[in-house]
Amino acid sequence: MAENKPNKELSEYDKYRIVRSNSKNVCLDFYHNRVKFYPEKKTINIVVDSWERDDYIDELIEADEREQAKKLGSSYKAYESAEEEIDYEKDNLKGCQEYFEKFKSKYNFRASGLAGPFADDTGKLKNAMINIMSGSNVTLNYGEGILDFVYADFLTPAKKLYTVFSLLERIGEEEGYHSKSEDETEKNPDQLTDEEWTLRTYNDFDTTFPLINNIAYASLYSAIFPPLIKSSTETSKSIARYGNYLLALQKEFLELIEFCYDEDFYPEVLGSLYPSERLHLYRHAHDMPTSFERKEEFRTSHNIMDGDKMPYGTTGKEIINALKNLNFTPTNEQKAFAEKYGISTNTLLFTLQHHMFISARYVCCSIKDMLELELTKMLEQNVRFRKCKRCGKYFIMKGNYDTHYCDRIADGETRTCQQLAALENYKAKIADNKAVPIYNKYYKRYAARVRVHQLKEDEFNKWRYQAITKRDECYDGKITPEEYIEWMEAYFPNRKRKSE
Repeated sequence: MAENKPNKELSEYDKYRIVRSNSKNVCLDFYHNRVKFYPEKKTINIVVDSWERDDYIDELIEADEREQAKKLGSSYKAYESAEEEIDYEKDNLKGCQEYFEKFKSKYNFRASGLAGPFADDTGKLKNAMINIMSGSNVTLNYGEGILDFVYADFLTPAKKLYTVFSLLERIGEEEGYHSKSEDETEKNPDQLTDEEWTLRTYNDFDTTFPLINNIAYASLYSAIFPPLIKSSTETSKSIARYGNYLLALQKEFLELIEFCYDEDFYPEVLGSLYPSERLHLYRHAHDMPTSFERKEEFRTSHNIMDGDKMPYGTTGKEIINALKNLNFTPTNEQKAFAEKYGISTNTLLFTLQHHMFISARYVCCSIKDMLELELTKMLEQNVRFRKCKRCGKYFIMKGNYDTHYCDRIADGETRTCQQLAALENYKAKIADNKAVPIYNKYYKRYAARVRVHQLKEDEFNKWRYQAITKRDECYDGKITPEEYIEWMEAYFPNRKRKSE
């Protein structure tokens, strides 16, 4: 009898890939977003996948609901009443507005699928979009997306939601609830028609995404790369799977930022290396390949272009002039050509008279792909992170502006770390400056004389200018504190008492 061979132990990289890959009930690369980088401006533009309910899906849903009603009987209702449905939609609308305004206030939205009023007169969401980010066009600086993601709070909403669904599933088991009877077994995906597949996918997303949007909307990238959680009775496991995916990526990219950019991380070993060289060592240390896959999409377009040189692009004025002078009367040769190659005459004439440009952009389907793409672009353009010496969080270094403090407002503060650091440095400076208390003492004395009209304001201003100069000389050691006091006393001699 053959001896049973022990299962091969997974390598650390195998475990790494499993956590970041799709599972039975969770699809992590559901949205397909288009990403373009602008090296001159150091900006990223992301066009979010337009996953929305259209008339075609509406018809499928109505048919599906009618079929459900037949199976379950006339008592089947999605809501107890029309009022309850409207109330639910209004609550959902309010939450969508709050999340959308949060992202809109932080990032540059050039367009959005939800631009304009969110709802119609009945309070229902316009276009019934499930994800508020669908169709959005977002612009951000290199590194902003990474930092927003690594400092987002995914754990709090994930733990709360996991606890709720674990409890509900436990109650269901105790009451003998089963997900499907034997005659309700789902078809294999390969056996589904296109309509059935579309409907199942939409219903899964429609059912599960509103449950997890508190987690997904915790950061920009999790909002524009939402998962598809398939409808099942194991929702708690799906939530745990998605939450662990986000937390694993957070941990990885915080480690990457520290390893590749932190000036205080083993400076005696890594201090002379570029971030790209440090990344090479990081990947080796974790038994990971040093290559990254980036899916680039090449396209031709009448309005999307790279640069302003033909055939990459042209100026806006030239485009407008070309559109004004379009002629849609084809010649006989053009008609014959269009007919031979199955091209509409209007398409042929438009292309002949209005340039078709070329451009390239990336296609990203998951948060992991987007984070890796952004990181590699930062390495190409030498955009760097630095740790703030006040709050301990990383920030993006901009140009040649050398600072060790970020421009965030930390929790419990009303000023940025840069402002607070400047104030603290000033206080520390004057604490060691013996000339400052001397100046402050005489400033108060002579300002009081101005208020009671014993000194003229122009005389006071003249003194103040000279007093500040003397203060700096005292601080630099050119005169002693005693000499500074003597000068102060002599400038405006004390007035004699009336009794004298």
